[in-house]
Amino acid sequence: MLRFVLQRLLATIPLLLIVSLLVFSLVLLIPGDPAFQLAGEDATPEEVEEIREAMGLNDPVMVRYVRWLGGVIQGDLGTSLFSDQPVLDVLLERLPVTLSLAVTAILISLAIAIPAGIIAGTRPGSLADRVVTVGSSVGLAVPNFWLGLMLVLLLAIRHAWFPATGYVPISDSVSGWWAHIVLPAFTLGLAAAAILTRQLRGAMVDVMDQDYVRTARAKGLPERAVTVKHAFKNAAIPMVTILGVQTNSLLGGTIIVEQIFGMPGIGQLAVASVFTRDLPMIQGVVIMAVLVAVLVNLLVDVSYGYFNPKVRPK
Repeated sequence: MLRFVLQRLLATIPLLLIVSLLVFSLVLLIPGDPAFQLAGEDATPEEVEEIREAMGLNDPVMVRYVRWLGGVIQGDLGTSLFSDQPVLDVLLERLPVTLSLAVTAILISLAIAIPAGIIAGTRPGSLADRVVTVGSSVGLAVPNFWLGLMLVLLLAIRHAWFPATGYVPISDSVSGWWAHIVLPAFTLGLAAAAILTRQLRGAMVDVMDQDYVRTARAKGLPERAVTVKHAFKNAAIPMVTILGVQTNSLLGGTIIVEQIFGMPGIGQLAVASVFTRDLPMIQGVVIMAVLVAVLVNLLVDVSYGYFNPKVRPK
């Protein structure tokens, strides 16, 4: 297994190099002069030129790219043009907020999708199956920004059951963290729950007709053991793939959800950096998002070995 993980990590090196080149190209593609923005509107041409020289903007593009890439490899993502803080420090400060939101949303989506998908998949055509199918369709159709606003209006403003905005670290207060995270996590995880439910329901319908399921029943195993140990474990393989895709989508969806609920995470930082044209910060956000996506894909590949022994590396 360790050899398999190392092979997957080595295979991502060319991808990371291509992504790093694209991320660095943001400096060239975004209109405007970073030196002029940093100097201010009242700066003289000489002052702007001094800043350009200090930032290395007058060097050839490849020289700047190699210098920037060397810094990234060493953990130096540069300095914010506006807060004058190291980009990595700002990202690490806000990362726990986004990870808490994304992980909680995944757990909520799984808590909804697994029982709903199993119930619908083992009883195709029943009333429960129809309810689950309609519910998943509604979950897919509802935009998360609209759902978030409705939850704030009904549960935070009208009834005051949850706080409308803000974030409390779990280290400060578990109850305060849960009160602030539950609405945005449900907003973010509902669409993922609907997709996973539909996927698991279809896989369960197919699996329940397989010969090994009928054999397990013929041996006299309880229906619960047949469903969970034999059927669900095999039906979960395609769901794991979808879960990996949905995890990356959830990280992108945090941009909208963090804006709605006023959470100081990576998504809110990305929006603010775009408006202020803080190029080093934008580059740092993209690099971190790519690394998280690569890690999620690696975990999905490794999980295949648990659900399907046939794909385990030898």
